[in-house]
Amino acid sequence: MINGRPKTIVFVEDDEVVRTAYRNRLQNEGFSVEAAKDGLEAMKILLMSLPDLVVLDLMLPKFNGEEVLKFIRADRRLKDLPVIVLSTNSVIDVEHESLLEGASRRLIKDNCSASTLVAAIHETLDSAPNAEPTNRWAWHTVAA
Repeated sequence: MINGRPKTIVFVEDDEVVRTAYRNRLQNEGFSVEAAKDGLEAMKILLMSLPDLVVLDLMLPKFNGEEVLKFIRADRRLKDLPVIVLSTNSVIDVEHESLLEGASRRLIKDNCSASTLVAAIHETLDSAPNAEPTNRWAWHTVAA
């Protein structure tokens, strides 16, 4: 929680069963969760709000996870936003290595339980450079 407000996670996953299960678990852990079923919906959510973290599948309809990650890293408001890629082993491979350097962490769905994801979220949020939202909006003056 930040100033009495739960941390907000955007969870992007096209499989409704997986999306619902993880959303429920994360809400039970005290997070506020905005769920998106595709890359376009994720981008719309990100344009309207500034979450604390994104959990992103790579295989998505409309815009895939790679495109969403590029969108996040290209936006000055979102560029430092922590992103956990949660996808299948066949997608997280050498082919995607250079792009996935923009991810804060990568988890393979087949080996990831809800508890593992929750722990990874806490670790990622605790190590984020701008963990407090007020820091994200602060003006920084550089002495000449």
